[in-house]
Amino acid sequence: MKLIIVFFITIFLTSCNQSNQNGEIVEKKSKKIEWVKLNQSTLSKFKYEDVARYAIASLMGETTKNIKVAKNKEIYSVFYIRNADKKKYEYKIKFDGGKIIWANIDGRWRNSKDDEKIYFEENAEKLKIITIYSDNSQDVQEYKIGD
Repeated sequence: MKLIIVFFITIFLTSCNQSNQNGEIVEKKSKKIEWVKLNQSTLSKFKYEDVARYAIASLMGETTKNIKVAKNKEIYSVFYIRNADKKKYEYKIKFDGGKIIWANIDGRWRNSKDDEKIYFEENAEKLKIITIYSDNSQDVQEYKIGD
């Protein structure tokens, strides 16, 4: 009897979170983004500099036009000068497949279990920046080439 119950629980749990072979976002029935497969390693229309720019724009609520990006090995330095007070803000970004990991330029990497998880997904002419917070709420920002 226990074996039958375990079997049905296993089937139920695996049917709730299905993934596909293309590394696309997997959604729960409630339309909440569950996770992104991290095997995405190449971009076709966008550059990683674009992804870094859009990620900081999404996180900080800044316009993409003000954000500058420079690459040093595998780390992307991102900065902008806020128009309101002319203060310079600097960040660093690295990529782990389709996952974006960021930090203040002199701060810790935001990769603990309580930090937001940030992913990117390229679809045709659009790039999505998906932020999932520790309370499982989310924000999805979409950018076009040249934004």
